[in-house]
Amino acid sequence: MSYALYQPIELSFRGENALPVIATAPFTVRLRHSDGDEVTIAGFWDGDRDYRARFLPEKSGSWSWAVEDARTALDRVEGSVEVGAAEGHGPVRVAHTFHFAHADGTPFRPVGGTAYNWLHQEEPLYSDTIASFVEARFNKLRFMVFPQAGGSVEHSPELMPFEKTDSRWDVTRPVPEFFQRLDGAVRALGEAGIEADVLILNAYDRGVFGLNELSEEEDAIYARYLVARLAAFPNVWWSLCNEYDQLLRPEERWDRLGQLIADIDPSQHPRSIHNWVHIFDNNRPWVTHASIQNGFATEQPGRARIYRDAYYKPIVLDEIKYEGNAEARWGQLSGEELVDRFWNVTIEGCYASHGESFETESGSLQIVEGGKLRGSSPARIGFLRGILDDLVVPGLDPIDKWDDPELGVGWGRKQYLIYFGRTAPASWRVRIPISHYMSEAPEEGDRFVIDIIDTWNMTITRAGEVEIDEVHRDYAFAGTEPIALPEGEAIAVRITRTDLI
Repeated sequence: MSYALYQPIELSFRGENALPVIATAPFTVRLRHSDGDEVTIAGFWDGDRDYRARFLPEKSGSWSWAVEDARTALDRVEGSVEVGAAEGHGPVRVAHTFHFAHADGTPFRPVGGTAYNWLHQEEPLYSDTIASFVEARFNKLRFMVFPQAGGSVEHSPELMPFEKTDSRWDVTRPVPEFFQRLDGAVRALGEAGIEADVLILNAYDRGVFGLNELSEEEDAIYARYLVARLAAFPNVWWSLCNEYDQLLRPEERWDRLGQLIADIDPSQHPRSIHNWVHIFDNNRPWVTHASIQNGFATEQPGRARIYRDAYYKPIVLDEIKYEGNAEARWGQLSGEELVDRFWNVTIEGCYASHGESFETESGSLQIVEGGKLRGSSPARIGFLRGILDDLVVPGLDPIDKWDDPELGVGWGRKQYLIYFGRTAPASWRVRIPISHYMSEAPEEGDRFVIDIIDTWNMTITRAGEVEIDEVHRDYAFAGTEPIALPEGEAIAVRITRTDLI
């Protein structure tokens, strides 16, 4: 049987015994490619005497496999698989320092959203969440493995991740049906083209379920089981926790957990941890990108880019306040305000996540239970995703990050983007900032196409071609006649070298 490149391969086994889940995997599988490359993956228990091992191939061709270190006799111990043409682009990883790309090199620009308790909802909320994300063109969903408790939570699931021993959750006895549901959720998101940003631990238990009381050793047992189950899905991202500092655990404990995930994940998916008040030290080597809550940093341009210089990693503002009608100050943005924040983040060379806090029929919030999106921002944020997907460069970086009053971003001598905010001027003279640390700058005679982007009305208007005729130390200009803009509207301009279109 031939399998597709970048799609999970599952090996199923029948064991002689049903073993408890402990820090040591019930067995490992060593896979060897015909060219000599090797990968080792951990097997996992999946109920009764059923065991599985999942592998994400990133190279086509012949792979042989052999079971090692089995703690129970299995019904087969070796075999081979053939991996053919690719389906999809493979897992996402960091590219060009501040950006992301799939394993095959295709750029990935996260334009995601949040529904914390989505995994634990019944129909139609469960399916409506995916459908709404697809309609909005969102490509990443942040959700929790453990159920959420506290404010705005109107549904408590019956299905829990572990059984109990002596009235305490027993991580050595995971509930297969729970984790099979999680498998299905990640798989469904992948089929819809959505990355699954998996929040491993939960800061919102508050003693309601007691899953916040796991010891560090129990965290590790659970994490190893989780990674064994999910790491073969190409669309997985790991986040240790949302608002991790609400759990009041030492940062060294979080650091050890993050390093464990990095050590045991054979696919090396993106890894992060999300803050409440205290921002984690995202310079830690296991952190692949900074996942940050800071609404203030997105209110105006010129702020979020500071995080790039602090961490030299991709910056994802995963919580920037929400469009909605919640009583809390974080849930009262208008659609115009949230869309403006997304564009502010974009011209900082960073990325953002959507959130919606309209009260739902159950009395909950969309960011808690998921379901249909109601606001005016999702369509406009999806439009922004289209702009990002159409880039002809790997990503957008600030050009003159300290002194350019227009805060232009782009990629030297290839493509640029300038955002005038929610009230554009009546006209604009074509002026491209020049960086003194990028390798290339516009030269006289370079020709660029100018597109006027109405970020709210979702239109792109071709304003024509221009030729660079003045190059100074800090700016390059094209002619003296300004280009007319829709005055007072929320406008950006895209500047692309003609030979790249």
